[in-house]
Amino acid sequence: MNINKLEKWYLKNHRKLPFRESKDPYKIWVSEIMLQQTQVETVLPFFERFIFKYPDVTTLANANEEVLHKDVEGLGYYRRFRNMHLSAKLIVEKCSGIFPITYQQIISLPGIGKYTAGAIMSIAYDKPYSALDGNVVRVLSRYLGIDSDMRLEKNKKQLDQINQENINQSHPAIYTQAMMELGALVCRPKNPSCEMCPLNDYCFAFENQLMSSLPMISKLKKQQIISYITLIIHTKNGYLLNKRKESLLYGMYEYPQFESESIYTVLNELQELNIELELIDHNPQVYKHNFTHQIWIMNVYQVRLIRGKHPKWIEVSKQKLSEVPMAIAHRKI
Repeated sequence: MNINKLEKWYLKNHRKLPFRESKDPYKIWVSEIMLQQTQVETVLPFFERFIFKYPDVTTLANANEEVLHKDVEGLGYYRRFRNMHLSAKLIVEKCSGIFPITYQQIISLPGIGKYTAGAIMSIAYDKPYSALDGNVVRVLSRYLGIDSDMRLEKNKKQLDQINQENINQSHPAIYTQAMMELGALVCRPKNPSCEMCPLNDYCFAFENQLMSSLPMISKLKKQQIISYITLIIHTKNGYLLNKRKESLLYGMYEYPQFESESIYTVLNELQELNIELELIDHNPQVYKHNFTHQIWIMNVYQVRLIRGKHPKWIEVSKQKLSEVPMAIAHRKI
């Protein structure tokens, strides 16, 4: 691979992104966490607001958990931000609020894996640590003509070793970002711009017109479909919500929902708990939301509380409803 040509291409063509203009490991960490499973265009406004409100590790460590959840509402994959909050607290406790400088310290933090640790070490500290993400997997698989299933960890490890050999011969901060940028702008999953690629002279996929078949990634298992009866419970002052304790969407608020096909089954089960609800509308509105491993089908009913209250339900006024952190699945309701 002509690493010198790749790095020159990056310096001339990369996008001017706020987290690229900084060597601050905190900002690079925040950006890498936000960019997990999320497009750059979606992240940018969140990143700028987040850094303005939480300019350093100590500010983030002292954040109110619910306020923090509200600040990232709409980005999804909320567990990453719980881990970020916990990591910030650990950095304050063990490192006096100074972001760690060694790979072992960084990778030991909650929510930081090999890729994120490698990205921080190479971009912030210019140290040769591989950062293998989906973009880099795609570039290397196509360039080298590797048709192994990249769903399998052993095959990704092979590419990670190749990427490590490359970064050992490069300017780490430039190389890591160049590979990511090449995958995002040129070596795209569909309709790659191979004519513009700085590596097209020796690219196996380009020479053999195999761009559409590389990298080879086997299909995920089918998503589980769950049908819910979801209740918008009106009270005199507002609504009753539930704060999730499950790992998926932990800490986010939602309208109470029940894994059931029938509203009448749910109403009868609640009546046995001395909770009486009155149907306002007998015809539900149906909402669908896709997660990575699940699809929620939500049959949403408007109901009024007559008496009783579930111990998990929290009353929220109409004025405060927009202020509580709520996942997109329920916010769109």
